[in-house]
Amino acid sequence: MKQALLLATIILSVFTASAQNGTISGKLVDSASRKGLAFATITVFKAKDTAIVTYRLSNPEGEFKVGGLPLDVPLRAIITFSGYQAFRKEFTLTAANSVLNFDSVKLGTTANQLDEVIVVAERPPVSIKNDTIEFNATAFKTLPNALVEDLLKKLPGVQVDADGNITVNGKAVNRILVDGKTFFGDDPKMATRNLPANIIDKVQVVDDKEELLRNGDDNINNVGKVVNITLKKGVKKGWFGKVYAGGGTDQRFEGGGIANIFRDTLQVSVLGYANNLNKPGFGLTDLTQTGGLDRSNSNLNSRSTSIWTNGAGSGITINGINFGGIQGSGGIATSKGLGFNLNHAPNAKQSLFAQYFYGNVLVDRRNETDTKQFNNDSIIDNNNIVTGGIITNAHNMGIGGKFKPDSVTTLQVSANYTVGIQNENRFSDISSKHNILGPLSYGSIDQNNISNTYYYKHALTYTRLSKTKKGRRFTIFHNLDINNRFNYYTTNSNTNYLYPTGFDSLLHQLRQEGVPRTDATVAFNYSEPFSKLLTLRVGGRYEYSKLNDAINTFNPNNTNEKFDVANPSLSSNFHRESNRFYVTTGMDFKIKSLTITPNARVLIQSVDNVLASLSAPIKQKETNLLPGLSIVYKQLNLNYNEDISLPGYTYLIPVADNTNPYLISKGNPNLLPATRQNFSVNYYINDPKKNLNIGLNANGGFVSNDVINSIVVDQKGVQTNTPVNADGTSAFGINYNINRQYRSNPKFIYSWNFGAWYGLNHGRLLFNGENSWQSTWQVQQWGGFNLNFNDKFEWNNSGSVGYNFTTYTSAAFKRLDVTQYSLSSEMIVRVPKHVIWESTVTYNNNGSAVPGVPTSYIRWNAAINFTMLKDEKGILKISVFDITNNGNSINTNVNRNVISTFQTNVLSRYLMATFTYNIRTIGGAKKKVGGERLFLF
Repeated sequence: MKQALLLATIILSVFTASAQNGTISGKLVDSASRKGLAFATITVFKAKDTAIVTYRLSNPEGEFKVGGLPLDVPLRAIITFSGYQAFRKEFTLTAANSVLNFDSVKLGTTANQLDEVIVVAERPPVSIKNDTIEFNATAFKTLPNALVEDLLKKLPGVQVDADGNITVNGKAVNRILVDGKTFFGDDPKMATRNLPANIIDKVQVVDDKEELLRNGDDNINNVGKVVNITLKKGVKKGWFGKVYAGGGTDQRFEGGGIANIFRDTLQVSVLGYANNLNKPGFGLTDLTQTGGLDRSNSNLNSRSTSIWTNGAGSGITINGINFGGIQGSGGIATSKGLGFNLNHAPNAKQSLFAQYFYGNVLVDRRNETDTKQFNNDSIIDNNNIVTGGIITNAHNMGIGGKFKPDSVTTLQVSANYTVGIQNENRFSDISSKHNILGPLSYGSIDQNNISNTYYYKHALTYTRLSKTKKGRRFTIFHNLDINNRFNYYTTNSNTNYLYPTGFDSLLHQLRQEGVPRTDATVAFNYSEPFSKLLTLRVGGRYEYSKLNDAINTFNPNNTNEKFDVANPSLSSNFHRESNRFYVTTGMDFKIKSLTITPNARVLIQSVDNVLASLSAPIKQKETNLLPGLSIVYKQLNLNYNEDISLPGYTYLIPVADNTNPYLISKGNPNLLPATRQNFSVNYYINDPKKNLNIGLNANGGFVSNDVINSIVVDQKGVQTNTPVNADGTSAFGINYNINRQYRSNPKFIYSWNFGAWYGLNHGRLLFNGENSWQSTWQVQQWGGFNLNFNDKFEWNNSGSVGYNFTTYTSAAFKRLDVTQYSLSSEMIVRVPKHVIWESTVTYNNNGSAVPGVPTSYIRWNAAINFTMLKDEKGILKISVFDITNNGNSINTNVNRNVISTFQTNVLSRYLMATFTYNIRTIGGAKKKVGGERLFLF
């Protein structure tokens, strides 16, 4: 009730104050041509101390209107536009004359840069220079001890979600640079969540030109953004950082620190952390882009690469290499890590970097998975309870550089080496029952799984522009990826089958798998403009891949109990060597804002698969001529292409994987290539004047000879999967996002957003001899509302609803439905001075269909922060996690004719006290322009 009254009072006072404010308006034109100047910056300062009151951008016709101005206060308006002289005018608005029209404001061109003609105190908050948006960081007030992420949230057009992912005007930010240099790889969160805001001078946003070169099509709509953070001059002569430590009930702890030394040509950053709170101490997204870790693991039983955050924790899982918590494994993670980042740029033509990361994770888990398979009136219910720990140690090392020997040549090189060692103890209690026949089986499976992964990868990019002809460009790429993986799975199981006849089954085996793999790629693209209307584009790519998958299964020796008795029926040796080459030729036809690019691609594929169990190798050869079409009109993209893909090698190995006696996988050497027809539509609107962004993405495709699993579940409840080809697969999806921010009153900023994902997957279902079509619909709708009153009160709200249902053409399967809800509300109050109150309440309804499993839960986290010491360098945070002590982690999914519910142990309620000390940069400004959102769960 108190919170509602406080909110109502704030809103009423703001709108009352707004009604008493003044307005200025006018139109900006070029003094010579009299044409309107779009997106010029109109900034209003207090004339006495040049404190910024507010600002606006002119519309495409050059018109502007600035409201929310105080009355009876001397003000100064400064109008700036890149390449033009600045315009200044002082004025005072009163109750009798609250509206002032500047009429037509004529700006003359200048040869000087904007920063050369604008004094520091009068720099505009936002300026647009060609394709660069530049924000003056000091114009956006934040609170003491802020991080870069908090500053970015203040900038118009910039969105930062709960996971730290950043978009600018609807475009994703691919990486963040610090003074034009890499900072701990390409992970934006490394900079946004570790650097203080008060060291930032400017924030520049540009299109990702490197991605544009890789694409080779000059379509600016298809690339993301790059953010460059420019540090204040004093920072480059000192060092800064922070250290933190905390402890709590239930033996919870966290600690860590980061130190940064920034000289003119040298940047060195060192950090380390340790905690048992299910989260990494720093982001490691760049691991998915280095060391080959973004390549999907070819093992049928592998985990996928993912970076994740949820109410139970956060972390990164990359083919057995883990940092923070481990997604899918559940449980509570204790993690430690350290790393350093070094950049050296001796001159404008050279830039070198070196990086190292180490991560250690120990996971304590208890997972329960309940899987219901529906067939006619029968339901087979499998329940699996898994306990046991997981230990992971991972190292990543990287070096590289960027070289510009002349104005038209760029060379980039990088090399990375990653080692991941994982040891998993997995103890499973499994039971299976039939809704009519009763219990089918029960048993236990004890496993020790050791996975060692070793990656080496280097990359080279060479770009050469023409000195004589604009638009002529040649780019060549090269990548080498050596990926060696070794798995050792020891299984001991005791299964008791009750139906159709009772018997016991014992399984003791060691399954060894070695997968050394080498992948090499060379690619190029070339652009040749014939005229303003026609541009020829030629691209090519050659891929070479070689791997060997040796599977050796051993049973124990009755004499010495060692696993030294070979089992030929579960052993195999598979060798694969593949060559893939294509050349694409297309022609751009450009008329004003419309570009049409038809293209043709010649694709040649040759693969030799050698299996020890087969008398002759499996040879796959394909030569195809594939069409493509791209249409670009302003912000609208339409694309079509056709592709031929060969089946993954693991689908071809005809050796059963029975490490899980209840789920057996077996390959099929007779699989055919799949043909895919792909369509996509992308459209976005960015209105900087209204701070409005609209993005729309749609895609779809049809697949012939798709690879699906033929599933057989026997009378004992044991499932066997065999891949087969099937025609008629199709998939369609559409996603949209709309967000808008309102800044009419500089002390009261609010925004809203909503969006959705609608998807349809249609294909064959082969289950126990039944051949059915299945259609799975996914509907995910979300929205949010945020407001900020003078940094004293923040209220952020979000919610989503998901609906998933599957229908079948066969009467043997019944329609499956799952509905899920999520609501979250975060409140931050910074009153009185030096005190910050924080509260986050999250509600989730998981749509569980399992009796006894709760369908919903509420998690409430809260904290109070005290800032102290000189310049508020110290922060004491006292927090309570899961106040109501009823949080859990439950997920429900629908796939084929199956509903699965997964639940795991999570952190229970605990009280935590953490002290953070911020080390200020030597020589840096002491003006309080910082702030920090400390409570991140």
